Amino acid sequence: MNKLRYSLMVLFSVGAFAVSAQSNAGAVQFPDLTPDVRGVGMGNTGVASSANAFSVWRNAAKSVFSEKKAEIGYSFTPWMRELTKGNDLHGVGGYYNIDDKQGVTAGFRYFKHAEIDLLESNGTFTPKDWSVEVGYARKLVEGLSVGATARFVRSDLSGVDKDAVANAATFDLGVYYRHTLAGSEKSLWAVGLQAANFGTKIDYGYGKYDQPAKVSIGGMIDHVFTDKHRLQGTLDAGLRVLPNTCWEWAIGAEYTACGKVFVRGGYHWGEENNRMQRYGTVGCGVNLCHVRADFAYLLPETNSFLKNTWQVAVVIDLDWLVR
Repeated sequence: MNKLRYSLMVLFSVGAFAVSAQSNAGAVQFPDLTPDVRGVGMGNTGVASSANAFSVWRNAAKSVFSEKKAEIGYSFTPWMRELTKGNDLHGVGGYYNIDDKQGVTAGFRYFKHAEIDLLESNGTFTPKDWSVEVGYARKLVEGLSVGATARFVRSDLSGVDKDAVANAATFDLGVYYRHTLAGSEKSLWAVGLQAANFGTKIDYGYGKYDQPAKVSIGGMIDHVFTDKHRLQGTLDAGLRVLPNTCWEWAIGAEYTACGKVFVRGGYHWGEENNRMQRYGTVGCGVNLCHVRADFAYLLPETNSFLKNTWQVAVVIDLDWLVR
């Protein structure tokens, strides 16, 4: 039990990035990390931005408005390398629009923690967390859709204690509305709302720990200059409900050139007691045939554990296969 208590303390110190280093931070914080590299490059926004393969984590409701029928993507994040190496997030996400009114989304995340030394036994172990998500989205009327996502989370500390394996179930709910801008047939504005990661607590047998739940609202303007050039701006505001209450805001932009090259930037702001949520972002992407590669890099405040954090993703357009 003492070893388990020590291990949870270590995980708190590593996982505090999501909700700041406060005393009742949840044990499993990786559900607060998104594999959506495009959104991270835009200040970590995404509640109302246009849909992509990772919409299951941002707002499943928007997937039915995608210009594609289906996409699948993989992303990799070596997390918090300034603190320790070996914290890696792998994510696979995708969606399939059954018809013009409904679609399904799915995702899988695997978070491998850095190897941890056990002081009492002089041994080591590597904690592992993973989650699987399945969502459904449906258009209610022209321009309006809703979505719901069910999630199963598993945290494995069995290297400390064979019984130290915990499960949890959470859900997301989302709403999305978009409309053309006045005087334009292709340019759009959109708003989105998401309640994310509400559900059961993680229980290792030594107390129960909250999942990182929050409610977010976002807006988007997508201005189309030509078929190959467009500028999209996003703005998100979120209230983190669990395990601590705090506000966060984010703003981002993406410029698409020649329909092939993407340049992104943004800023994410957190309250004074949540300073690790304050960082700028830059990102880029390139689209060749049916494959898009994305990259994002965080620009945090001085002495932040988020220094030298980057993400990379590959997204495949499956229209050629499913149409």
